[in-house]
Amino acid sequence: MVVNDVVPALPPNAVAETNRETLVRLQHDLAWIDLQLQTATDEYRMYVYDGLEQPYWGYCVESARVDSSRDILVLMRSSRSRARASTLQWIPMSKVYTRKHALLLYEVVDTEGPAEDVMIKILQVFRDVFEYAVEYGWSYEQRLEFYHAFPFEGLSTLEAVKAFRPILFGCPAFSGYEQKGPESE
Repeated sequence: MVVNDVVPALPPNAVAETNRETLVRLQHDLAWIDLQLQTATDEYRMYVYDGLEQPYWGYCVESARVDSSRDILVLMRSSRSRARASTLQWIPMSKVYTRKHALLLYEVVDTEGPAEDVMIKILQVFRDVFEYAVEYGWSYEQRLEFYHAFPFEGLSTLEAVKAFRPILFGCPAFSGYEQKGPESE
């Protein structure tokens, strides 16, 4: 079931993160990354393999818990081939693997994903976007449309992320929002 052509419906009995929960998670993850307790690429660039469909690399952009169970779902943003448009899909956490686990279990290497420093800058952009989403009360559909449209594949260098930031925050969707902190420069 799909809410529209871009936004997948939340699976039955699943409860997605709120804007504030997403913001807090991003702030927490960036703090842990800064302390070198985790890496951005291992937390957000994942390998999806369920044994049925073609495996693929994607970006873990959100999570949801399933009421009355211990199941966790992750929303994967992927572009399974260069010719295919990006897709969003809710996947059970048990079918998603970090780069390290994908190498150890399936002997696959992510050759197209961003370097660690680039992924950190992308997460900083996401944090700033979610400050806005909290302040202005973005809906589920608005969040997922943002994930779908975000140009992960085009942001392969620090320079590209820095050049994209003023374009993103200069668009009409962010009118009235003032960026805070050194990331906004």
